[in-house]
Amino acid sequence: MKKPFRRAFIEITNSCNLACGFCASSSRPKAEMTLETFERAAAQAGELAAVVFLHLLGEPFMHPRLPGILAICSRLGLKVNLVTNGLLLNKFGPDIFKEQCLGQVSISLHALSGLPPELRALSLGKLLEFAQRRPPGLIVSFRLRGNPEDAFIKETRAAVLEALAGGGPGEQVRDGLKLREGVYLNFGSIFDWPGGPGGRAKKGCLGLRHHFGILSDGRVVPCCADFDGTMALGNVKEKPLAKILSSREALALRDSIAGRTPMPPFCASCGFTAPDS
Repeated sequence: MKKPFRRAFIEITNSCNLACGFCASSSRPKAEMTLETFERAAAQAGELAAVVFLHLLGEPFMHPRLPGILAICSRLGLKVNLVTNGLLLNKFGPDIFKEQCLGQVSISLHALSGLPPELRALSLGKLLEFAQRRPPGLIVSFRLRGNPEDAFIKETRAAVLEALAGGGPGEQVRDGLKLREGVYLNFGSIFDWPGGPGGRAKKGCLGLRHHFGILSDGRVVPCCADFDGTMALGNVKEKPLAKILSSREALALRDSIAGRTPMPPFCASCGFTAPDS
């Protein structure tokens, strides 16, 4: 049976090992979701969404109980996408990537741009080796966002193609390249977070129709761009997720985000532009 949402974003921690200039600056205190709260949130999210992303803000490998979190996901029969900057992949050992729930690891290569050149090259080499030795069935998706004419982007793209596509151009797929079976390189622009001067005119967006998010403190938000809970609808610690997402307030906000009623001011400075609907 088709589930009503394609993605649920669960933020297991808002702590990160980097401080990238392109990432949002949150006013929230650093926090880690407890295993109890995660299991409650994940079980309910899994009933509603096809894929659970362990991502909103923060680096999931900063959570000391990440192996336990993935074990919970496997036990619940969830399909998980792990989004990471890749610098801590070896923290818990290789067996963590054999968890039944784990379908994809998405690695943000643009996070390497702020590292010293020597460390950047070493880190990229380890990530390329990870892709070459990934467990059977695991998809590795490299993300490389930024100006395609930037020297870092050009150099990183060339290194990835050389290591994983034999120096060839790769196979064009949607917004990126297929480098080999189960390994992809995707491109895009740097995201303009809400609250800043960026953003593009849009008629509607997909929050609360395509996806929703759960912050590390349990608050439910309409999308992964609502990193401080500006439009939070409730808390999974206090109320069932399905009731939160089907509430009168949630349905009204969904229509507003979709452009059926005036769009919320918070969304006007968001850099994500969804297809017209």
